[in-house]
Order: sequence, then C-alpha cells, then structure tokens
Amino acid sequence: MLYKKLFVILIFLPVMIFAQVNFTRNVIDSTTISLPYDVMALDLDQDNDIDVLAAIAGDNQVVWWENDGSENFTRHLLADSVDFANSVYYIDMEPDGDIDVVSTSQSHAEVLWFENDGSENFTKHLITNTFTNAQSVFAVDLDEDGDGDVLAPSFQIDCIVWWENDGSENFTADTIESNYDAASWVIADDLDDDNDIDVIGTAYQAHDLSWWENDGSENFTRHPLGTVIGALSPCAIDVEPDGDKDLVVAAYLSNSIYWFENDGSENFTQHTIDNAFGGVWGIDAADLDNDNDADVIGTAAVDDDLSWWENDGSENFTEHVLDANLDGAITVFACDIDQDTDLDILSGAREANDISWWENDLVGIEEHQFRPYDISCATIIRGALVLPKDKVCRVFDITGREIVDQYPAPGIYFVEIDNVIIQKVVKIR
Repeated sequence: MLYKKLFVILIFLPVMIFAQVNFTRNVIDSTTISLPYDVMALDLDQDNDIDVLAAIAGDNQVVWWENDGSENFTRHLLADSVDFANSVYYIDMEPDGDIDVVSTSQSHAEVLWFENDGSENFTKHLITNTFTNAQSVFAVDLDEDGDGDVLAPSFQIDCIVWWENDGSENFTADTIESNYDAASWVIADDLDDDNDIDVIGTAYQAHDLSWWENDGSENFTRHPLGTVIGALSPCAIDVEPDGDKDLVVAAYLSNSIYWFENDGSENFTQHTIDNAFGGVWGIDAADLDNDNDADVIGTAAVDDDLSWWENDGSENFTEHVLDANLDGAITVFACDIDQDTDLDILSGAREANDISWWENDLVGIEEHQFRPYDISCATIIRGALVLPKDKVCRVFDITGREIVDQYPAPGIYFVEIDNVIIQKVVKIR
C-alpha cells in the first residue's frame, strides 16, 4: 500500500521539478525595527504555521512575528535590553515540548537563553557575560544527552566555545578552539556521518574555514579546509547530492562565495560560486527549484544585493538577482514559509531596517490540493530527524525505501508511527 501511495506522489513531482522559479517580495516589517542582524523562520508557537524570529541590534531586542496561518504577521517583543543583539537561534532547551530561544548581546559580552513557558512568554537567563564580541550563536544537543547545548565564537577572544547543559540548564564552558583569530561564525552538524555532532567555524582575520571532528565524547580535532578571505556564514549541505555533506561559505573581504566539495572521506576541494558579490555576508543553501541539487542564497552588505545561484546539476551556478537595492542586505534564511511545499526566502537588511519574505511560485503539491495521507502540510527540518522514543517509528524516502539515518540527505520523507503514515518531512540540510 505504501508503494502505491508513493507512486501517486511521483506523478506530481515532475510538475515541481521542471517549473521556472520566481519570487515575490512580501514585507514583514520595515517601520518598527532598527538594524536587523539575524533572521530565521520556525514554528515558534507550534500552531502549524511558520513564524519569524530576529535579532534587532539597533533596538537591543529579540523580536518574533506571529503568523496567523495566512502569512499575516504580528510583531511580539520577545526580549529587550539585549544590547546590540546580533544573532539568534532556537532549541527546546530543557526539553519540555516548547521552543526556547538563544541570543548574543555583543555590547554586553553576553550569551543568553530565553525560556518559553509554553505560551510564548519568555524568561531571560544568562549563560555568560564575559564572552566579548560574540558574533553568532548556535544551539544543538552537542553531547546527545537529551538537552540543548549552546555554541558561540568570540571575535575578540579568538575562540569557539560550547556550553554544556547539565540537564537543569546549568551551563559549563568547554573550549573547542582557543587560538582562532577573530572567530566569526559557528554551526554544528554530523559532517562525517559517524552519528555524532561535529563543529564548523570561520575566522574572519585568520581567513579560515575549519571543522572540528567530534570523537563521540566531545573531544574535538581541528581540520583546516582552506583560505577564505574574511570568512563568514558557513553552511553544511550535500550540494551535488552524492550522499556526503559539503560546505558553502562567504568570503566578505574578497566578495566571494565558495563551496567545498567533500569526497566522502572529508577531503575537501574548494570551488568558486561567485567572486564579485560585494561584501557577501549571509549565506544559506537549499533546493529552491526542486531539482534535487542544492542552490545557494546570499546577501551582499556592500552591494545591497539579495541573490540566489541556481545549480544546474553539475555544480555550475547561475546568479538570479532578487533585489539589487536592498540596503545593507545582511542575513538570509530558506524555509517553506507559506507551507506549499516549495522553499521561500527570508531576508534581513540592516540599513533598510527591513525584514521580508520572498514567496517562491514553484508549483507544489499543496497548490494542487493534493493531500497524501490526509497530511495538510510538510514539516521543514534542518539537522537531525527527531522521532518519539515511546512509539514504533519508521521513515521512508520517496521511493518507499526505509531510512535509518538520523541525519538523512535533503529530500522528501514520510514518517510512519505505530504503522500509520502521519507526516511528510522535507529535509533541507
């Protein structure tokens, strides 16, 4: 029966795969904010639509915009007195079933987390106030003990640190790298597919992209990957895809975007996507045109550009400019905001004081009123696929093949719980 259902879905896929992609801009906020530095999209209030979360540096605030289900957004102040709030991320920290938020306060050398009471009332908690000039923040269960940990780089202290959660939200600092000149960014992913979480980071003045291999006990070994002049915004994704994770990164000082090809044994070859994108800052990567390879999205803070680069399937990239006059374009995030099974783009522009989402007009399953298994929308995920531990769960790909990897490649999957297909999942990266 499962194979018959999946065969029906395959009939619809060519409609998505071969369509031309165009994007329509929708402004979320351009009047009440000053210097948006970081944006991301998620279902913060868990009402099955996609909300928007942002760090607003000029207002010293963390803000979220609630989606009413029809992409009408209502602004909510999540936290104030976050001096020069320059990054945000999210995780269920405790976990207690709701979504908490982490942020950095660059001016106060703070790394913070905000506890959600389940009704989106947030309580501020200090992780540290001695982490000078933090540039980004990331949250993940790094030691895989069932609670959320936090990572951040310090531009001034030249280090990357992770804070281990003891399960009661008491955090202990552990240094991953202590001599990393102007550490600028950090993310985490299972880069070598050995079922533990590795760390990827950049150093702005060292002009470096590196990854730190986790031995499974959170002992990290550094592997430098290459020279990236003014390195920012790494992104892990299977670009080709060929079953391993590659890396995409911004080189702010050389106006370049690179991707590093993984040969499957974590030997990386550097390739140029663009070398004339002035002041490239924000990077994300996702399959925007549903042709089973990864495209790249970028913001240029100097050129004021928001663009995406289409991958032709052989890793030749063609730039498509979405906006050439987006003043101080700095941050970008790919997500299916309107939940029509194609990926939209969320952007933040620092000098324009603008947060917008760009609707992808690619024809998706939901736009044909097709509802496999009575599922109303696809769940978009990044990172690990988390399933209930107290139920019998199985995951199938689009061909009906059972998947056992907690970190599946980007694509469409179906989740079976207690012998019933209950969820469609679109894995981004």
